[in-house]
Amino acid sequence: MSKSIFIVGPTCAGKNDFAYELSKYFNFEIINADSMQVYKQLRILTNRPTDKELKIVPHHLYGHINNQEYSVNHWINEVKQTLKNIYNRNKVPVFVGGTGFYIQSLIEGLSEMPAINQKYKKEAEDFFFKKGPDFCFDLLSKYYLKKVFPKDKQRLINRLAFCLQYNDIMENHYSKKTSVTPSPLVIQVVRPKRDLYELAETRFHKMIEEGALDEVKILHESKKISKTLYKAHGLPELLACIRNKLSLEDAIYNGIHNTKRYIKRQFTWWNNQKFSNLNLRINYKKSFPKDSIENISIYLNK
Repeated sequence: MSKSIFIVGPTCAGKNDFAYELSKYFNFEIINADSMQVYKQLRILTNRPTDKELKIVPHHLYGHINNQEYSVNHWINEVKQTLKNIYNRNKVPVFVGGTGFYIQSLIEGLSEMPAINQKYKKEAEDFFFKKGPDFCFDLLSKYYLKKVFPKDKQRLINRLAFCLQYNDIMENHYSKKTSVTPSPLVIQVVRPKRDLYELAETRFHKMIEEGALDEVKILHESKKISKTLYKAHGLPELLACIRNKLSLEDAIYNGIHNTKRYIKRQFTWWNNQKFSNLNLRINYKKSFPKDSIENISIYLNK
């Protein structure tokens, strides 16, 4: 069986640094598992690996998408081909990132279901943005026996679009899931929540110093920003600054505040996840524990 390793955890936990340290001991190639680091326009704001870091070990699926819609399905299809190439080179793929839905979908598999026509997606989006979420909830309640709907905007719109097109709920059409990376070793890199908040604040200021605002100005000039790219942390706040709706000081404050809220959700979510029977939780330190190397060696040599 082909082996794969995941280095996951919340923003600012030190996942990349941890992966680079491990690469001194193992023959790795890194695959991006961050939904925002796929975009070429926001290298600074999404904290993509630097040119220096890219030379440490081969990297894949970073900065290759140009301001367009990008989904977990796109990512998984690209991952499949990337995995083939890495295995052909007799290397070990290491996924590094914190986008939980991407990682969960890769390990547990995605259900295949009928495609949603663009006409119904547009209709569902119009309902959401023009009539509001409560109107959408009322529509969905005609299809669902239990009024338990996703809070995530995009998932809500997708479910509504599916109901409008097929007159049935999405869950009735789920097929059997097939894992792309069965039996992986999942390493969760953790730090105290307080440390994550402090690091997030320091990182945001550093990104501003390195030119994140100029990066966003160039993107703003393109007139249209894809909906998935718009989810990048700090982007809405800095765009508001460029459009003279926020001062730079307020944009930075709001960007940091919203990033901390995201970290809080991530922290809770990762603490409750166990995608594999092989899970390690590592408290990040510059000199990381020797037992993590031993555990990886045992896993790779099985």
